Amino acid sequence: MAEPTSASSRGLHPAFFVLITVFFFWGFLAASNGVFIPFCKSHFNLTQLQSQLIDFAFYSAYFIGSLILYLLSAASRMDILNKIGYRKGIIYGLLISVVGALVMIPCVDKEQVVPIQATQQRIAELTIGQDIQTSDHLFRFHRAEDGYYLFVQPAARADSIIHRAEWNSLLNTNFTYNAKEDAYEARFDAKQLPALLQFLEQQYHETVTFGYFGLILMALFIVALGFALQQTAAQPFAVALGDPATGAHRLNLAGGLNSFGTTIGPLIISRLLFGPGKGSAAAANIHAVNEMYILIAGLFLAVALLFIFAKMPEVTSHEEFEQTRKATGAMNVITAFFLLIVLGIVLNFRLPVFILGIVGILYVLFHANHAAQRNSEGWGAMRYPQLVLGMIGIFVYVGVEVTIQSNLGALLEKPGFLTPDGLDASKIDPYISLYWGSLMIGRWTGAITAFNLSRNTRKILMVIVPFIAYGVILLVNHIKQNNVGELLPYIPCIVIQIIGFFWGQEKPAKTLMIFGVLGMLAMFIGLITHGYVGTFAFISGGLFCSVMWPSIFALAITGLGKYTSQGSAFLIMMILGGALIPPVQGGLADIPAIGIHYSYVIPILCFAYITFFGYRVRSILQSQGLDYEAAISSGH
Repeated sequence: MAEPTSASSRGLHPAFFVLITVFFFWGFLAASNGVFIPFCKSHFNLTQLQSQLIDFAFYSAYFIGSLILYLLSAASRMDILNKIGYRKGIIYGLLISVVGALVMIPCVDKEQVVPIQATQQRIAELTIGQDIQTSDHLFRFHRAEDGYYLFVQPAARADSIIHRAEWNSLLNTNFTYNAKEDAYEARFDAKQLPALLQFLEQQYHETVTFGYFGLILMALFIVALGFALQQTAAQPFAVALGDPATGAHRLNLAGGLNSFGTTIGPLIISRLLFGPGKGSAAAANIHAVNEMYILIAGLFLAVALLFIFAKMPEVTSHEEFEQTRKATGAMNVITAFFLLIVLGIVLNFRLPVFILGIVGILYVLFHANHAAQRNSEGWGAMRYPQLVLGMIGIFVYVGVEVTIQSNLGALLEKPGFLTPDGLDASKIDPYISLYWGSLMIGRWTGAITAFNLSRNTRKILMVIVPFIAYGVILLVNHIKQNNVGELLPYIPCIVIQIIGFFWGQEKPAKTLMIFGVLGMLAMFIGLITHGYVGTFAFISGGLFCSVMWPSIFALAITGLGKYTSQGSAFLIMMILGGALIPPVQGGLADIPAIGIHYSYVIPILCFAYITFFGYRVRSILQSQGLDYEAAISSGH
């Protein structure tokens, strides 16, 4: 590999401050999905599983992008990214994301307007919790557990409508005022639907506007595909932009900015969708998202131009890429299961195929682990059990990190969980922000170990830094004019995490086991409680996820030697878990007997495996004569 330029070797390259902006936007957009998902569920009349396809599109791009790089490298017998250089890799990734951001704009604007009578079948097939509203937002149909409801909204416009005599013969009941919705509601049966729709079309000429959710997913996939290439290249490039001895410090700084992006992203997206006054979800405007994507396209293009014209060190390699036939075969089978899931989505046979796909992928990895122990030839990096088990660890870690917050909006909207009537989608952003801020708390705390500080200083900072990060969360929520008092009872959760850090003693395997157990306990408490206790128990999953990525990653690549680069590529592919696990939880939530609350059994299973990996990897590394606690975990 070529050495960095002398300028970068002497000190921090100025281009590093340009580079870390992309870290911010990775976090900004990924965390914003927590607000965007419940909004899209309402706007596009989706089931909970369908709404999780946002995560599927976003995180599957990381798998596809990494897989393409791997297969091209295998075919050409050289590491493609190393050959073209990390700088060009970032440039190409930025330009791909620019294309995705620009494609998003016409996808958001594309709509189909149909007469309301043409929606009869759609309304009849609504699942519990789904809505369809008219183009003018005057009428809304809602499916509840006890039947169908018609809302006339807002209440200020309803007075001249609800007193018409025709409603009595159509509905056989009177409208009542719903204070939470600021609308009048009336219950009706499915057999009354045809006459009701005919009346609305004849008397009010109502229409329904349908967006193209599939196009939104396509554009989001393209944006994330660019992110995949950027992320694969940016982290080693950050190390090259300065003294290699302090590369970990720069990655921690970049990771801290990434976490700050995850904290403020949901707040900004919420303001764009719902306005500064937190209007109702029904009145939100998806076209406001265009403002963000126009800005992102412009910023990414500007950063790409800076990378093109700025003088930067070139980091490349022409080393031969070792053929690993069996490992490539395993990845091809995993890809086949992924394609099966895509087919299931298209054919509307989603939950069973998602479950089958995940089981199949996990079986392939466990089989590879056993097969490689019998005969390591052709397996490359996958001959090492710590890597294969670590790939599963990354798969379930990213899955649990994403699924907790992606389904959180639907949970908070559930009547009786946090509030008697449930939160409106426009009011969940403080909790999504707190969840992602929890990862920032843990990552800032974990980053302390990367600096050359005395033991006592580290201990003091491990108590102070979490509350500094917590203060940042409260500050940005205060600026957004959210009620920060609602977030203050979260302090005991932070104290528990601090105790976990001290108990873990900066040892990645021990920390994984401790945080895995704490994650399971938090999810169990959330399952058996409600209100603020249940809400903060689920949100605290972010605290316990915070340092799992670097701990799993460091343990999985320990002892790989010349296969370290290939092993890292395999681990990045397993971000696929963020695409597959949230839809499974969403599918369980759509089953009335389970519901959104009890669907949180999925995170318990994920934390259980991570606990197992932390325990198992110690004996694996010990058997290889390796110090399994030598690696110090840090922020990602």
